[in-house]
Formats: sequence, structure tokens, C-alpha cells
Amino acid sequence: MELYPWEYEWALHVGARRYIENWGKADARHYDKKRMEDDRTAQAAACAGELAVAKLTNQYWGGHVWPGNRHEEFKGMADVGHDIEVRRVRTSSNAAVRKRQLGKGLVLFVVRPVVPEFRAVEILGWIDHDEAWEKGEPSGYDAEGTRVIGEDYLNSPMTYTGADEERVPV
Repeated sequence: MELYPWEYEWALHVGARRYIENWGKADARHYDKKRMEDDRTAQAAACAGELAVAKLTNQYWGGHVWPGNRHEEFKGMADVGHDIEVRRVRTSSNAAVRKRQLGKGLVLFVVRPVVPEFRAVEILGWIDHDEAWEKGEPSGYDAEGTRVIGEDYLNSPMTYTGADEERVPV
């Protein structure tokens, strides 16, 4: 999915704002800095991925940014629309599935923004979040709270038709 210049600019703007709001915040205990890229780049790529999924699904992307001290208040918001969670992958096609997001009617989209600029985003596919948890394997870094789902389990991005009636906005 190619982003228009104004979409690219907005995604990177939101990524920069998220980076700034988290400036100086400690990483999760399981983060391994040696295996990660810098937060500024990661935020830009994540935002490009979210915007690309919104564009594909024709759903609202708020590009939400909040102060770090209000994270608990807003962390339950879907990335796109009311029910889409976007996971960006970088070095593999295995995406994280979070236990804390079970039972919320979420759809998980897996994306790989194209380096180095993130002007295009490869949308690897989608899966019901709870189904992804069931099919996923325990992660090597947070086996109790995070599983990983392989690309082989994902549905083609072109088959996504929107929210089911059974899904309830979170």
C-alpha cells in the first residue's frame, strides 16, 4: 500500500509526537535494546502501518497521541476504527498477540512498513485477535502475556470486509 505524500507526512508527524510524549519513559522489562531500533524510527513506522490499514479498510485513524502520564486512561483504544489493532513487524513476520486484549472483539492486522522511508506498507494480513491467541505460540520474552502468530495463519488483506455484527466496539 503506497501512502500519498500528505498521508506519509501526517503518519511521521504523529510518530514524532508519540516519540516526544514518551521521551525518557522506561521501556518494558522484556525489551531487549540490542534487538530493537530506536524509538523515533519505531514510532514513525508504526504510524505509517496504522494509517495504511485505515486506508485499506476505509476506517477512521485518529492518530492518537496522549501524554505519558495518561497512558492507562487511553491504552484500550483500538489503533484503527473501533476494533482494529495493528502490529508492525520488522525482522520476521511473527506478530505479537497480547493476552490483555482478549475478549475485546479486536481484529489484528500485521504490517511491515518498507524501509528506509516507510512511504509504502506491506500489509501481511489479518486475523481475529482471540483466534490469533489460540493459534499463537508463547513468546520467548513474555510467555504468560504475549504469544506470537505466524504469517501462515493470516487472512489475505483483500478478504477483510469489516466488523462482524458479533464484534462490539471497545
